[in-house]
Amino acid sequence: MNSLNGKVIYLFGTGARKVSLLPEMIGEFALEGAEVYTMLSEMGMNLADLSTFDMHGNTILRGYSEKRESIPLEDMVVVAPCTFNTLNKIVSGIADSYPLTLVATAIGARRKVLIAPAMNRELWEHPITQESLLRLRKCGVQLIHPEIIGERVTMAPLGKIADSVFHTLVGTRYDSQRLPEDGEYIAMVERYFSEFRQVGEELLDLELTNGTAGCLSRRVEGGILVTASGSQVGNLSEDDLSLIKCGEGDLIKWKGANKPSSESPLLLELYRDLPESGAIVHGHCPRITYDSKMGKYQTDRYVRYGVFGEVASVTDALKRNDGFAILKLHGEISVDNSLTRSLEKLKSKLEEAHER
Repeated sequence: MNSLNGKVIYLFGTGARKVSLLPEMIGEFALEGAEVYTMLSEMGMNLADLSTFDMHGNTILRGYSEKRESIPLEDMVVVAPCTFNTLNKIVSGIADSYPLTLVATAIGARRKVLIAPAMNRELWEHPITQESLLRLRKCGVQLIHPEIIGERVTMAPLGKIADSVFHTLVGTRYDSQRLPEDGEYIAMVERYFSEFRQVGEELLDLELTNGTAGCLSRRVEGGILVTASGSQVGNLSEDDLSLIKCGEGDLIKWKGANKPSSESPLLLELYRDLPESGAIVHGHCPRITYDSKMGKYQTDRYVRYGVFGEVASVTDALKRNDGFAILKLHGEISVDNSLTRSLEKLKSKLEEAHER
């Protein structure tokens, strides 16, 4: 699809063991048309097999060039894995290496920066780390929460990091065809908008979503009514609802002012696999998503965003947990016969997380 065609990504890998896995993600970016410029710390170079980084679309930078060649301005800087030492250097504005200079410059210029921490539990829970994370968020840096399994803290899966890059630089990943708006679409919006608006406002009030995260959808006559990509779920207008008529292969046909949610491929597959389902609420509540005590509701793996073919583990979790599932390291899915009932189910899980 070449969804990253023309995009430039700087990738800085530091001295954690998962640095050796980066070629897999670089290959995905390059396959989608991105130009990747990879830099590794000294420890990162010791841990990685540099020959695996040699591929079309990737350029390895080893430091300041004596010839002063210029590289294209980046669309995004990704620091993954990011160690305790590097994280705190970045937040302190220390630019004592070429990669750290590029990161500091990007933050100062308010360009897109994504950081995926990788450290042991003691360092993750260190008060300096938590203070640094808050400061970086205030600087506009996007942070990818690590995976925490018992006492072990490890960098988020590469798929999660890659998805964050796609979501930030591309938005929706599926192929689509917009159909003309007609009386059918207008009637569906008029009939169901108040329900979408009310549920969205309550989601926001309860901090079950934030900004444009998450989506609402329900089965209607002739298709699926869903919030549009980029819409403020807690402050919807009628133009924020799209009607998906059908999916033919990987092509989604829709009506409305704005393209349907980036999660439309997953939603279509869920409605297909769960024929009794009437509505789906997809929330993003860290108090639920990252609560280790809520692990029984999790999918067995990370579910990639915005693409077809990821539904199996979600369906399994929903059937196992009476229509509720936590998408691992992502968010929540609540399924029932109406948006209101789906929201009530999600609210009950928030109460459960608090009780624990």
